[in-house]
Amino acid sequence: MPAPRIATVVLPLFVSLGASGVIARAQCPPLRDADRAKLADYVQKKYKAPASIKIEIGDVSFVDSTCYRKLLFQSAGGSSPFRLELIASPDLRFLTRELLDSTADPAVEERQKAEALAVGLTRGDLPARGKADAPVTIAVFSDFQCPYCARFAAMMKEVMPAEADKVRLIYHSFPLPMHPWARPAAEAAACAHEQGDEYFWALHDFMFDQQKELNRDNLSGKLAGAAKGLAGFDQGKFAMCVMEGKTAAEVDKDIALAQQSGVNATPTVFINGQRTQVVAAEQLRTLIRQLSGAPNASAAPAAAVREAAACTTPGR
Repeated sequence: MPAPRIATVVLPLFVSLGASGVIARAQCPPLRDADRAKLADYVQKKYKAPASIKIEIGDVSFVDSTCYRKLLFQSAGGSSPFRLELIASPDLRFLTRELLDSTADPAVEERQKAEALAVGLTRGDLPARGKADAPVTIAVFSDFQCPYCARFAAMMKEVMPAEADKVRLIYHSFPLPMHPWARPAAEAAACAHEQGDEYFWALHDFMFDQQKELNRDNLSGKLAGAAKGLAGFDQGKFAMCVMEGKTAAEVDKDIALAQQSGVNATPTVFINGQRTQVVAAEQLRTLIRQLSGAPNASAAPAAAVREAAACTTPGR
């Protein structure tokens, strides 16, 4: 499901009646079951969620000391995950992606947001290449069926050996809905990762190298054949993991993180938490050397000189 777009609006704050400036929650209008159903129906129609997905409101929390509510809209069923956080006005009439607080310092807010994003992109047991304490972390949202992702993977194979002491590469799955074998490929790669990073990257490299030869019908057999040459790899465990769909939740988690991070295309690259367009190996080398403080790094602009090619979600 593509990351939705919604206009940012500034809404008047709900003024506290208490001397302390903290609203008593009893003063906030209630969120009834009928309100939940109405809001979920609106989001279902607004973002054209397929009929196979039933949207419901999950987590609900108040924003600081106001009666604005942060609502998590999520799919209750169906094969395509949906996850969207919106903020509702106290009267539940208005929904917005972002609530601007004019009492906060925008520079501090941006720094905190970037820091939180950087942490979120690297938290957990994720497929990673390179030193854990490398000064540069590259997180990529990728799709095994996307040809531009294959180009990026080839670029990283070219860049990583020379910059091995400076870079850590982290992979996030973001299989696009128009690619029929991207999702099963992502789940299979996650199954390989359960046995170690080296096995994940072996299948990662295999699928991108052989991308033009793969399809939904032959994917399973091709991966099984590739796995036979991996020393110490438990093929029975891998096959069972794939067959039972044990890593589906992990892929869903990556998709949700992509949506929260505004990702709607692959490959989408974050370097030290900053979204960056990468179009050439030399540009990437320059960025790595600049960020790692390497001597004699040339002073090149961080932005790409042309638009990076990418696979995009339908309708974007």
